[in-house]
Amino acid sequence: GVACESGVSKMDEVQLVSWLATVFTIALFSSGILTSWKVHVSKSVGSVPYVPFLAAIVNCSLWMTYGLMKPDSTVLFVNLVGLVLNIAYTCVYHTYTEKKFTLRRDCGVALCIVLPVTSYFYIFPVVWLYDPDINYLGIVCNIFTILFFASPLSTMADVIKTRSTQSMSFVLSLTSMLCTSSWTLYGVLVADFYMIVRAV
Repeated sequence: GVACESGVSKMDEVQLVSWLATVFTIALFSSGILTSWKVHVSKSVGSVPYVPFLAAIVNCSLWMTYGLMKPDSTVLFVNLVGLVLNIAYTCVYHTYTEKKFTLRRDCGVALCIVLPVTSYFYIFPVVWLYDPDINYLGIVCNIFTILFFASPLSTMADVIKTRSTQSMSFVLSLTSMLCTSSWTLYGVLVADFYMIVRAV
């Protein structure tokens, strides 16, 4: 009876933290909606960078693969939503930017990163009938997660330079903190080292 109750309690904890991680992460990914709307209204990208969108596309694509291979429906769903949103943001950016060639070139670079990795885990096991080591994917995912969260550092540099937090959104910073905290806890509960590292 006690073991059963403990098992149910642990499952409830995982489901709760999974829900929180999903909500906070989608809220973080949704922050680009307002930016894209402003670009659409002004018909100009202004000083908005596109690198965070491409970084998110690469990051979400890799973590989607991890969620599918593990398997983990929470990781898969959250990153699918993030992938769709950031592709949409990139399309809006492409519509109004004057540097379309540069954006297309960098989109090509992103594809050159994503396709080999995802092909290795999606296609090769079917063709050559072997199970790839998911640990390699976990390492790659964490490397690109670091790059993803490093992409907005230009904003931090601006804050330090101007000694003003006007360019930094408090809500976005808070959401990022809640997002990473929830994924750390989720990683601990499901005993996944790579999800713990991605949040730290």
